[in-house]
Amino acid sequence: MQIEDSTAGDGITRLALVGKLDINGLHEVDLRFHALTAARAQPAIVDLSRLEFIGSLGMGMLISCAQSLQRKGKKLVLFGAQGAVDTALRTAGIDQAIPMATDAPEAVRLLSA
Repeated sequence: MQIEDSTAGDGITRLALVGKLDINGLHEVDLRFHALTAARAQPAIVDLSRLEFIGSLGMGMLISCAQSLQRKGKKLVLFGAQGAVDTALRTAGIDQAIPMATDAPEAVRLLSA
């Protein structure tokens, strides 16, 4: 499991989750993901297009960071979820708690909404 950080200095954290966000993947990225999102305290968009699997613990990580940002008046927006990952997130109702977009430009627009 990897996190790619392509933050451009425009005040928006831009991350991509790559691989499988199962229990092992979560242990690999959890602390870093929190540091790059909640601890930065700036709006964040997360590319899920190369995420192959997400389990309930991975969903919990996303919710936790989104809630931390929300308490600071910032948003976390997910985009690019495909296939089983998209289905799992929507079935669990994550799209009701965290805005989900199809691509990066839409995700940036949702940060302002």
